[in-house]
Amino acid sequence: MQIGTIQTLKISRFSPFGAYLQSEGEEILLPNKFVLESFKVGDSIEVFVYTDSLDRPVATTQKPLGTKGEILALQVVSIQDNGCFMDLGIDKDIFMPSKNPKRFKIGQSVAIYLTTDKQNRLIAKLGIKEHLLPFKKTLKHKAVTIFPFENTPLGIGCVVEKKYYGLLYQNQIFSPPPLNVPTTAYIQKVRSDGKLDLSLKSWENQVQEKDRLYQLITEHSPLELDFSSAPQEIYTICQMSKKSFKTLINALLKEGKIKILPHHQDPQKKSIHPNLKTHTL
Repeated sequence: MQIGTIQTLKISRFSPFGAYLQSEGEEILLPNKFVLESFKVGDSIEVFVYTDSLDRPVATTQKPLGTKGEILALQVVSIQDNGCFMDLGIDKDIFMPSKNPKRFKIGQSVAIYLTTDKQNRLIAKLGIKEHLLPFKKTLKHKAVTIFPFENTPLGIGCVVEKKYYGLLYQNQIFSPPPLNVPTTAYIQKVRSDGKLDLSLKSWENQVQEKDRLYQLITEHSPLELDFSSAPQEIYTICQMSKKSFKTLINALLKEGKIKILPHHQDPQKKSIHPNLKTHTL
């Protein structure tokens, strides 16, 4: 019995309780509340199969937020001593076992993995990282849906498109997105292990930032910052992270639009000058 999946099943008979659907030699009840007057024996119906409160297989025409094998964010609707119940988008909430359920709050979104337990009941499980897949494409700058779910020493770990692991680097973000809230990010790099480096800014936005930084350099001429400048100083003047600043400065150097020279007052420091031999933007 494929519990936790969406299936197309045929009506085999009707009863006072609803319509019975044929599945792998067994019958599954579709309760009366989901049976339309137009239904007849032999009709094929798309249903979601799960288990009722007595652990019996049952069908519904309601569309769940996810199916078995998926990673997604679900909202906590109640908290018990041994776990939480989550809203799956159907009449019956799904249970998420937890040794410390009090750390969750009602209404909180939590990244979970949908699977079945030893009794073949659909459940939500924590520990999603072991179920995330390596990203095998070479797409860059593609917009993706992310679900930030953990803080790490390097940055914020995210589920990408419900399947992959991505990282928003701490030194690239001054306003970190809140955990457990879906948002949009952009693929910066696909690493050799299939994990993704992410950015909250699109490629077009990064090009605009590079243009804006070049304009700032020409207006200050020189811009008295360098790679050793403090992150807050860079952010105050340029409104960008130090990592973004270094990346864009290196891009402008490669394009020959700027040059870095010793500071006129302190030879230990550098300043950034527009390269007047090149065309301005």
